[in-house]
Amino acid sequence: MRHLTSHVYEWLEQGHITPTDANELYRQLSVPPNAASWRSLLAQLLQWSGALSFACGVIFFFAYNWQSLERMSKFALIEAALLISLVSFVWLYYRSAAKQLVDPSHCLFGATLANAALLVVSLLVGGLLALVGQTYQTGADPWQLFAIWALAILPFAWVAGFDGLWLLLVGLVNLSLGLYADTNSLWLDEQLWLCLFVVLNLTIYYGFVFLGSTSKRWYAPFVEYASSLTAMGCFTLLVCWMIFEPSDTKLLLVGVWVGYVVHLLFGFWWFRHKRLQVYPLALGGFSLITVGAALFTELLFRDSDPIGGFLLIGLYIILASTGLSAVLRRLHRQAKADISPTQTPSENEELSHE
Repeated sequence: MRHLTSHVYEWLEQGHITPTDANELYRQLSVPPNAASWRSLLAQLLQWSGALSFACGVIFFFAYNWQSLERMSKFALIEAALLISLVSFVWLYYRSAAKQLVDPSHCLFGATLANAALLVVSLLVGGLLALVGQTYQTGADPWQLFAIWALAILPFAWVAGFDGLWLLLVGLVNLSLGLYADTNSLWLDEQLWLCLFVVLNLTIYYGFVFLGSTSKRWYAPFVEYASSLTAMGCFTLLVCWMIFEPSDTKLLLVGVWVGYVVHLLFGFWWFRHKRLQVYPLALGGFSLITVGAALFTELLFRDSDPIGGFLLIGLYIILASTGLSAVLRRLHRQAKADISPTQTPSENEELSHE
């Protein structure tokens, strides 16, 4: 079916069929969802909405009734909610494990009901740490709260193998590092802090890319998308910063440029020829367009008329973005057509997301 869908795209672009014929072919090829699939989808949405509402309700309850609750009452309530969520996770997890013995295709990782309870536990751990910090005034720096929170939920993320928990963990790590950089900015300048963010998120991204292909526990597409977007955003900002305000440290200047070029070349080789993925190629391509626009701005506005420079830069951005979008569309169709039954389910799901 995926091969036929790709052929329909090609026939439509080549003018062999009309859009009406393409819509009719899609209707014949696609399988409409039945009542059971809709019930399953709605049940999952309600389960996750209920879990997140419960966690947020507990936290907001303490925020609203902070002055009217005694110290022991605060700890008793949040620890009771934490214990209930943890017991619910254990019960649901072992129930899923029993199902897995009967049905080997049943997976314990991912967006399961047990992992929804574990996500509630992870959020309540943060609420408990905040309660301890506010009650006993421990930790003068806010980054310590998020760093300890990330360290505390690391075992939960490993057990769940759920990209929502991994995403929460990665977000806490980045937030704690950003708050630490804000409170200790005298140690390193802003460009070095950006380098640290780039290295951190690229390490997280490639770690999940390579580990996710070996085990479902590490398959976290949302973490890959978020970490790669953060890394390329910081990398692009850092390179553009180097263009307009070169660093006085030559080693840093050369290292940033060499690292940026090497990362783009390696990413193009790996995600184009070894493991075709459109999203990282799109990030690299648009990052390169942004850096090229910054270079043109620096070169044209130095000694030339700004009106003509704006025209050339605008044409460059339009043409480059249009060309890159056309290439990405062709690669997307190729990625969908290249999915075969011999690939692992995680790889098939990853390509279907893109």
